[in-house]
Amino acid sequence: QQQMSPAPSTEFSVLLQVTEGPTSHIHLHATVVELSLDLSKNILQFSDIFIGQSQVDTVRLYNWFRGPCKWFIT
Repeated sequence: QQQMSPAPSTEFSVLLQVTEGPTSHIHLHATVVELSLDLSKNILQFSDIFIGQSQVDTVRLYNWFRGPCKWFIT
């Protein structure tokens, strides 16, 4: 019976600071098979908005590997 070693994984928390707004913790967990995931942006920068309003920006994750890519943000 062949045994495969588990793929390397990592977990860390990122502190998301909003200028003159709340600070949030984003917890990330990744299991890496091959380094093939790219982000569409390295920086998110939002313009000024009024209290109670929201603003949305999109970050795309690109998986260049032919295998599946599972991820989640909590």
